Amino acid sequence: MIDGAYVFSDGKAPILALSIHDGHCMPEELLSSCGISDSTRLREEDPFTSGFAGLFPNYIIPHTSRFAIDLNRPPEKAVYLKPEDAWGLPVRKSEVPPDLLLKLRTAHDNWYKIAEYQIKRMLSTHSQLLVLDLHSYNHRRGGIDAAPDPQIDNPDIIIGRNNICKEQYPLVDKLQEMLNGALFQGTTIDCRCDVKFTGGYFPRWVNSTFPGSCLCLAIEFKKIFMNEWTGELDLEAYDELRHLFHSIVTKWAKL
Repeated sequence: MIDGAYVFSDGKAPILALSIHDGHCMPEELLSSCGISDSTRLREEDPFTSGFAGLFPNYIIPHTSRFAIDLNRPPEKAVYLKPEDAWGLPVRKSEVPPDLLLKLRTAHDNWYKIAEYQIKRMLSTHSQLLVLDLHSYNHRRGGIDAAPDPQIDNPDIIIGRNNICKEQYPLVDKLQEMLNGALFQGTTIDCRCDVKFTGGYFPRWVNSTFPGSCLCLAIEFKKIFMNEWTGELDLEAYDELRHLFHSIVTKWAKL
């Protein structure tokens, strides 16, 4: 039930990028019980993050919506059943049948088996692997005509570190320093660690399943490359930001 793109190079680069909330596809069985509109789903997903992941030679890009199966949550919480599961949104207008719920949770488990297999495959040729868990977030919660939310709580790029050991903090701090202040659209990038978002289930699973072998970082891009209300992409800003991020991460990973 989880469709997606799985692309891997010959393994020369020890970096795997994922955009697990980019997808918008909903299984037909769930559409009748979905309590929110297509446009609301899109606004709360992470559209275009596949373009960030796709610049790296190894990537996994699920196409299924987080409102079907949230791959950044444990299996028992991966299917949103009530508003408190989805930050207050009325996600269901009718209950999900038990057999369908089991099917969805099984699909979640199977996806993690695929991820585990691919990570192990890459670790067979690399002693260390960098895994990038790429997301985006809204910053105009007041409405389409509202001013952006305050910058103090909404950096342009957030690096989540709560799932890594503190001995690795200096290495991640170096990446933050390289991204922070980088030129973008005539101004500079504000990049900070552990503001608002610190990482979900997927990076926690990677770092605990492959301790000492994988460093999985949760990366959140503020939606400064698109209109979060209409879904319209600012192609110039988008291309500049994703190539800037790719260039700096690639340079950092080789230090």
